[in-house]
Amino acid sequence: MAVIRTVTIEPGRNTGWHYHPAMVQAVLLTGVLTRVLEDGTVEVTRPGQFLLELPEQRHIGYNLGEEPLVILANYHERPGAPLSVDAEPTEVGAAAEQGVLGHGPAERNCNCTGAVRRAAAG
Repeated sequence: MAVIRTVTIEPGRNTGWHYHPAMVQAVLLTGVLTRVLEDGTVEVTRPGQFLLELPEQRHIGYNLGEEPLVILANYHERPGAPLSVDAEPTEVGAAAEQGVLGHGPAERNCNCTGAVRRAAAG
């Protein structure tokens, strides 16, 4: 079974480091998404582009732009597991994040409209 949701990340906000127990397939509808993956890879996704998040791959997503970022996400479900799990960054992921931001790791501050996880709720 799958869960389809829209996720909105406001300008200057992020998702916090997390992973998904099962695969997530998504398409970016608006804005520009900058993701830092656990291996230090930085991926930039633009409107109309597809992205794939592998099971248990830690990552953080940023909206470094000036307009809301909207993702249409198809969350595959693993029975009994949440759709998203908070995680600590890997050492190489944190270093790459510092390179993207120009300073140390940011605290999670995504006010994700319609998202599976909300930063304010923890």
